[in-house]
Amino acid sequence: MIIYVLFVCSFAVATAEFVLVGLLPQVATDLDVSVAAAGQLVTAYMIVVTVGGPVATVLTRRLPRRELLAGTMALATVSAVASAMATSYPMLLSARLGSALAQALFMAVASQVAMASVPPERQTVAVARLFGGFALATVLGLPLGSLIGEAYGWPATFVAVAGLAALGLLGVLVFCPRIPNPPPAGVRDSVGALLRPGIYAGLGVTLLALTGFVAAFTYVAPMLRTVTGLSPGWVSVGLVLYGLGTIAGNLLAGRVRPDAITRRLPLAVGALTAILLAQPLLLPVAPLALAGLALLGATAFLVVPLVQTWLMGQVDTATTGLVAAVNISVAGAAGALGAALGGTVLAIGLGPAWIGPVAAVSVLAGTIVATRLTRVSTPRGPSPAALLDR
Repeated sequence: MIIYVLFVCSFAVATAEFVLVGLLPQVATDLDVSVAAAGQLVTAYMIVVTVGGPVATVLTRRLPRRELLAGTMALATVSAVASAMATSYPMLLSARLGSALAQALFMAVASQVAMASVPPERQTVAVARLFGGFALATVLGLPLGSLIGEAYGWPATFVAVAGLAALGLLGVLVFCPRIPNPPPAGVRDSVGALLRPGIYAGLGVTLLALTGFVAAFTYVAPMLRTVTGLSPGWVSVGLVLYGLGTIAGNLLAGRVRPDAITRRLPLAVGALTAILLAQPLLLPVAPLALAGLALLGATAFLVVPLVQTWLMGQVDTATTGLVAAVNISVAGAAGALGAALGGTVLAIGLGPAWIGPVAAVSVLAGTIVATRLTRVSTPRGPSPAALLDR
């Protein structure tokens, strides 16, 4: 049951992240700021998620996982309520930073809880379900949040997010097992665990694969409008198909056993490379362009939980949270690099159709790194599930 609770929690915190994107014009008008200034709320949020995750994980490493997860969801709930009540830009910024900190810490702690709550052979399923909440937020949370905001005002959207977060908090309090903490690693030992070649390699796969993915996805709307010639309505259909693809990829990731990740991951990253390379051929044909967008989402959300599970399996239980947090931070850095890469392709005049092939270079490098993970794998200490049995 806790896996489903974590799914609800991840859906809540991911919706809290994405939902502001569809509300920026309303927020700017109500708070009497420019749309550009309102957009900085998104930038500040991502900075906190990227930097705050590892720092918060180290600072809270001695706290019991169940209580820390509950505290994280409580922070998410309070921050959403504060966002709904904000009457000025500084108030909303402060509330959004609270939500960002909750999300940054949530992914690390929830990954630990997910892996500790199931037998070793089902750990990939547990982590995939956790990321499934993020996948669902893109296809359901964002559009529903925008619709609520249009109908009742943007504060109502954050009230709905607060309700989701509170539901997740209740689920944690009722269903989350008590997970014995292993002896907490010191800061030096925690950081030292990140310096292993295997960790470098896994983080490299995240950085290279997601940089290419984000480069293409950031500019998917201009691609579909200018290259494929789709109307705004059909662009929305394409984004729904992308969301369905992310869910499919997430479900497929859950079918991969942890001991098979090093064999399956190169295939997944390689498939993402192929889809990006094929963009100039797919985009001019509407049905192929829409299918390619769904496959883009599927391969990306197949890669992410596989890498997260593999990385957490490379360190002892005292360090899994930090490794998970750092991987999420690397994903955030990849998002910034990917958006810049796609913008550069457009700036030099290559056109939207060529973003995919250029981005594929980065993903191809990630494929090569992924094929070497078996060589750099290292044994880990007792599994979290084993600790539960003691």
